[in-house]
Amino acid sequence: MIGAEVTFDVPIPKVIWGWLVSTNMWAKSIATGSFFLGLYFINKYPEQDRFFRKWLPILGLIFIGITLLVTILDLHHMFRFWKIFVHPHFTSAVTLGAWVVSGFVIILLIAFWSWLTGKRKLFDKVMIPGFILAFFATIYTAGIMGQATAREVWVFPAEMISMLLSALLAGSAAYLVIDAIFNHPLKEEIRKELSYILFGSAGLMAAMFIGELVFAKMHSEFAHKVIQILAFGEVAIFFWIGMFLAFIVPMIFVGIYTQKKDYKYALYGSLSALVGLWFIKHAWLIAPQSLPLS
Repeated sequence: MIGAEVTFDVPIPKVIWGWLVSTNMWAKSIATGSFFLGLYFINKYPEQDRFFRKWLPILGLIFIGITLLVTILDLHHMFRFWKIFVHPHFTSAVTLGAWVVSGFVIILLIAFWSWLTGKRKLFDKVMIPGFILAFFATIYTAGIMGQATAREVWVFPAEMISMLLSALLAGSAAYLVIDAIFNHPLKEEIRKELSYILFGSAGLMAAMFIGELVFAKMHSEFAHKVIQILAFGEVAIFFWIGMFLAFIVPMIFVGIYTQKKDYKYALYGSLSALVGLWFIKHAWLIAPQSLPLS
């Protein structure tokens, strides 16, 4: 029949986006966050940019590689992923995201080659395009979630801000971990600034989630039910572990670090933030899918 349209008229009885998608968002936050902060510190502290010119592409390639791997594994027909490039539909955030992430990978490869060969000007030429691609690689998942119908807690503007904050939290934590592992090559001034970025992004993200808990009921009954599942239902363990490890623990340890000047507290807070970020993203992804759509 010409013009026929297939629709679902029954609720989907299972979670469609699971831990692979959670890992996608978590790894992407580390990859793009390390890129954002790497560019910032390369330009602000050129006397110590060797550290960031090295670790920006290494962290980026490792974690964007994880992002791409879990994305392909999550596809129902994983060996058809190439069709998104030869038969693209640019009205879909999925298609746009695939193209943006592919461009971001090319920028990371250029950055890695620039560091490997010592050709600094090569990477300098692609910094601005790299920043733009990293920005859209960070937020495109917010577009996918925003396009999901009947998921009233997944609102694009809020998700975009949350993902940008996730990138800052993950990027600062990743650099602090690398700094600790390799016997603190960074200046104290840079380490402090990374700690402040970690503290600030953790505090703002905590405020966003607390706001959802408090004000969801005013938005809609559906949103209120999602928050009940998030805070007291089957994903509550993931949510509260995430809140504690991603936000509370890093803020406490950063505070101790700035008072005692003991580097190990910055490391502990960073590791906690990276682990907790996965838990909070997983809980936020699963909770809305736990309610039927009809």
